[in-house]
Amino acid sequence: MKDERPVIPIDYDAVKSLKSGDVRSFDVLFRKYSQRLYKFSMSYLKSEEEAREIVQDVFLYIWENREKLKPECSFNAYLFTIAYSRVKKFFLRKLRDTNARDELIYSLLKQENNLDRVVDFRSLLEKVEQIILQFPERRRQIFLKRKYEGWPVKQIAEEFGISPNTVENHLSSAMKKLREELRRNNISELFFWMFFLPSDR
Repeated sequence: MKDERPVIPIDYDAVKSLKSGDVRSFDVLFRKYSQRLYKFSMSYLKSEEEAREIVQDVFLYIWENREKLKPECSFNAYLFTIAYSRVKKFFLRKLRDTNARDELIYSLLKQENNLDRVVDFRSLLEKVEQIILQFPERRRQIFLKRKYEGWPVKQIAEEFGISPNTVENHLSSAMKKLREELRRNNISELFFWMFFLPSDR
């Protein structure tokens, strides 16, 4: 018989506390996501200053609108949807100011989004989180520590008492599963690769 219990989002407890104004929970979420948000923004804007501005702007918005947060929904999807919207505004303004600069990125975005016919970015990220939550427990923990929290492979291996190769195998299997599920749902891999940017070990 299929388990019909609701799936609890990854950041449920932290978001619930943040909604009530808990500063420590805000700090936890900032530390967890700020670097990924920065890399995500940099991949589009190619400007450290603008990427930092995006991160600050997004988290300021989160804090100022904390009472509207929904702990039962994916915070990860919500956060990156806000970031994506701001990145696109930055990018289009930059493109207007510099004409042909970053033309390749513009073409990719236009091809995927048509800039008016936007792929539902939030739904994509919610789908990614649902897939992650279905991973076996250890694989999920390893994936989250690596891709969400930025832990080096060696540190993860020490934490779980396993070899770095085993960690890599878990990560490879997780990424393969994500790609398969996205293909199965006819979702382009462009956003997948932009979201899970390679990071230093």
